[in-house]
Amino acid sequence: MGVVLPKTSQQEFKNALDEYAQGMRLSMEDAANVAASRLCIAAMELTPPILDSGGGGLSHGAKLAGYNAVSRDIRSLFTARDDTKAAAVGVQLNRLREAIKAGDRGKFERIRQRATLQKTNLTNHITAAIIHDGDPARAFSKAQNLFSKSNPVLTMDNQETTKDLRKEHLARRKIDRQGRVRIWKQTGSYLGKYVAESKAALESYIKLTQSHVGYLKAGWYDVLTKLPKLNNKALYKAKDIPVWIKRHKGNGYVTSFRNAYGLTMIIGNTIGDNDGQASKNGVPDIARSIAIERMFKDLEQYQARQAAKFNGS
Repeated sequence: MGVVLPKTSQQEFKNALDEYAQGMRLSMEDAANVAASRLCIAAMELTPPILDSGGGGLSHGAKLAGYNAVSRDIRSLFTARDDTKAAAVGVQLNRLREAIKAGDRGKFERIRQRATLQKTNLTNHITAAIIHDGDPARAFSKAQNLFSKSNPVLTMDNQETTKDLRKEHLARRKIDRQGRVRIWKQTGSYLGKYVAESKAALESYIKLTQSHVGYLKAGWYDVLTKLPKLNNKALYKAKDIPVWIKRHKGNGYVTSFRNAYGLTMIIGNTIGDNDGQASKNGVPDIARSIAIERMFKDLEQYQARQAAKFNGS
């Protein structure tokens, strides 16, 4: 987000809610429902996928970021048996290795400069550094060290096909400290990748996985739909929640009760923080700050309208 908001504790949020209820002339129950709706929207904005700049989790850009991340991760893990460009990379790397073994610098450089290698996004960073090194002599020296310790690349035809892409994909995923999905690369047998049966099968799996984008946010939308209306009006605008979130069945919950200490309301999303990363990264505290900011803007506008009405303008 462009502006870094302070983190807000539960007690600070409760104090702000008391002030909001009094200023808006609402019962604590109604004020709590409004606050819950603001929290849900803020949580959806902060739950992945989000914009690279942070937040914006309800935007079309966030959806694209999620789709692109899915495609990038899967393509970094798999290649297709009938992908002729991918198959040619292994052949060219073997020819590069043969030139090194023969000590033929000219042949090495001609092969290295071929588009098959120059325009390929090689996942092995050592090989990529050799291919894209601007100094031919240094590239040759690096390749001598690399290829003297490695066996020839097995061609695509000699690779075993991975039929259950999802099983392999899920087994290679991890969550980093920022709560982002990362892929364990360089684990497959063909240039660090696993071989799918076909490009069609790979594209089909990518599209299937992209259809899951928005699932983590869906629980917060589910909470929104469960909150009671205020003055016969919903506490959110349905058009503000994109279809790619609403298409999923959410697992949100709302609980509220009164006791001797006052009103208690608990809302949650059973899948939005299933790995604990959102809590670790302070998302609840930031969401509270965003919710308070928006509630107080509403309060200011309400008080301005009341003042104008009192003054007869």
